[in-house]
Amino acid sequence: MTGQQENIKEEIILSSMKVFETYGFARVSMQDISKACGKGRSTLYYYFTSKMDVFDAIAEYLCQEVFEVASRTYNRDASLEDNLVGFLQAKLRQINLITKRFHLAFEDMKSDPALMVSKTRYMLDDEIKLIREMIELAVRKKEIQALEEKDILFLSEMLVTTSRCFEQEVLLFDRFPDFEARLSWLTSICVKGLR
Repeated sequence: MTGQQENIKEEIILSSMKVFETYGFARVSMQDISKACGKGRSTLYYYFTSKMDVFDAIAEYLCQEVFEVASRTYNRDASLEDNLVGFLQAKLRQINLITKRFHLAFEDMKSDPALMVSKTRYMLDDEIKLIREMIELAVRKKEIQALEEKDILFLSEMLVTTSRCFEQEVLLFDRFPDFEARLSWLTSICVKGLR
C-alpha cells in the first residue's frame, strides 16, 4: 500500500470508531461507516470487505495504542516486580477506558466471548517480547535466579496468558473490582518464587 492509501485506511478506521462507539457493533452497517468517514462505498469496500474487517482494524489500532501506553511504564532501572505490575496495571487501565468508551460494542461482543478474545490477540507477540526482556534483565541484574532460555520464553508466555485470563474476568464478567491490588499481589508471589 502506498502512503496515501495507508492514510485513507487510517482515516476510515479513526472515523469508524465514533460509529461503533455510538451504536455498538450489531446496529452498525457499512453505510453508517461510509457516511462517518465521508468516503463512497466503493472506496470503503476497496479497503474493507465488511464491518467486521473495519472492527478488526479498529481493535488492532486500539490494541497497539494500549501496548504503547503500557510499555512506557517499563524502566530498566526498576525491579522486575515493579515493571510487571506497572505494565500490567497500565494495560488493564487502558483496556478499561476502551471498554467504557465502546461499551455498546462490548455488550454486543459479550454474547460471543470467543469473538472478544480474538480481538485482543493483536498485541500478544509484542507483550511476550517485552515481558521476556524484563525477565532477562532481572536475570542479568541477579534479581532472580538464572533461567534457561526456554524457561524464560515459557515464563513470558505464561505471564502474558495468565494476565489475559485475568483481564477477561475483569472486563467481560466485571469481577475483581480491586484488580490493581490483586494484580500486585499475584505478581509479587510470582517474582518471589523466582528468587
